Amino acid sequence: MDIEAIDIQTLIVADILGTITPDEKIQLEKLIIDRPELQSLYDEIREDMEKENLVAFAGGSISAAELIINAKRRVRNRYIRVIAAAACSIGLVGGLSLYLLTPQQPTALASWEDGKTILLKIGQQEINLENNAPTNVNGIALHPETGSLTFSSLNSTNHDLGVLTVPKGKNNYKVILADGSEVLLNNTSRLSFPLKFDGAKREISIDGEAYVKVAPKAGQPFIVRLPRNRQVDVLGTEFNVNTYDSGIARISLVQGRVKVAEGENNALLVPGKAATIDSQAISIREFDADEVLSWRDGIIVFPDNVTIERIAEVVGRNMKVKMIVEKSAAGKKFIGVILDKSKPIIHLLQQLTDTKEVSYNISKDGVIHIL
Repeated sequence: MDIEAIDIQTLIVADILGTITPDEKIQLEKLIIDRPELQSLYDEIREDMEKENLVAFAGGSISAAELIINAKRRVRNRYIRVIAAAACSIGLVGGLSLYLLTPQQPTALASWEDGKTILLKIGQQEINLENNAPTNVNGIALHPETGSLTFSSLNSTNHDLGVLTVPKGKNNYKVILADGSEVLLNNTSRLSFPLKFDGAKREISIDGEAYVKVAPKAGQPFIVRLPRNRQVDVLGTEFNVNTYDSGIARISLVQGRVKVAEGENNALLVPGKAATIDSQAISIREFDADEVLSWRDGIIVFPDNVTIERIAEVVGRNMKVKMIVEKSAAGKKFIGVILDKSKPIIHLLQQLTDTKEVSYNISKDGVIHIL
């Protein structure tokens, strides 16, 4: 979407909210006359906004905060930045990011993890899965494709473990396990799994973040081992595991049931609930699916009031760039920030600087400094 498209959407939203100026109204009407297809866009945006009760804002029955919250929940990916622009134009929302396309910086950005590849280790052998080359290892036929791996056993006595590592900055990688279960591994993550499930239990280990779809199999329970002697007992389900933060594990259940455990403490999760395991305690709460699961589509939706330090940490993990927060920006918080891994990092930086809370520069060595 180019700048012109964003400007048109901003005019449409302002017109629907009743905040458009007379000059802008004339401009919008002329655009629709010159380009009749824009009427369909106008109608579509109005319909989406009405679904979220955004039009009620004009009559005072919904607050600016409620307007933004409702918009984020259902139309975040498409209109949240446009709605923020319209609201900010009448002084209602401070600090919400506005997404604008700007030219890329000419300076090459420094990388945390240059040269590392997605690797599978079986025994003493390491296989670069990014080559997408079929190969046989210790009686296992590997069939890597772009972003995924399937395999089959050519040797019924093989009990090797596979260890898959996805480094910083890489795209998600999916593995189809021997029982048909699927594990989608995020970057900066590791998965250990048997090449055959022939015991009383099916056990894998995850360090980092992964989304797991477990194939039901009566009489052979599925267990996910996590760092610090934590585990998830699965009862036919889909769930997200995140152990990025040191000492903390988060398990978010989408379908089915799981039991999470640390030592003698355990809890049963139902769909829509997340368990956080921290310092021998397990807490249960609802989770925001956008924030927890959007990484599977290459989108990182930051929670409201996220700190600049947290943003820098996540950017470094996902975009392979060095971002340093200087003292002048330390502790700054933001709402409405979205990282799209398919776009240059400048798009995220523009969101941050549009709030007027921070600025940035890129040093000669390619490091991004947040000021």
